Amino acid sequence: MKKIITVLFVITLSVLGAMLIDKERVIKPFDQIKHIVKPDPMVVNTYDDGQCTYYVFEQVKKQGNKIERSWWDAKYWADRAKEDGYTVNHTPKPGSIMQSSRGSLGHVSFIEKINSDGSFVVSEMNYSKPYEVTERTIHPVNTKRYLYIHPKVNPYAEKLNAA
Repeated sequence: MKKIITVLFVITLSVLGAMLIDKERVIKPFDQIKHIVKPDPMVVNTYDDGQCTYYVFEQVKKQGNKIERSWWDAKYWADRAKEDGYTVNHTPKPGSIMQSSRGSLGHVSFIEKINSDGSFVVSEMNYSKPYEVTERTIHPVNTKRYLYIHPKVNPYAEKLNAA
């Protein structure tokens, strides 16, 4: 244990010393290490296949953004997103997630586009039945009935798209 602590101490001192000498040369390798040590949160979709949560996770991933894999049922998403530092409000935007607590498990949809009249188009899975992807238009009068979760940019998205 003493050896490990000594090695870590020496590494830390070396890094700090190197940063004082050439900050740019040291930061880039550490950014690469950070991507290896903290893997992409969007690689594995842990939500139930065929459900709205699974579909929305995949849509967010396609946009090069990220959400967490630990929000459970749709009815919890807005609260969990706030806890995780995501913007949650009453303003729909393309690429954001519309969340409803209706029903026993809630429901989430992906906002595809905002129309000029203020209505917006959502795509979703399991609105009617599992695995079925549908689209519908939400009228502007109903906008405030829902919460909107705004995904964060996924720093790993370039790697995903390049693969």
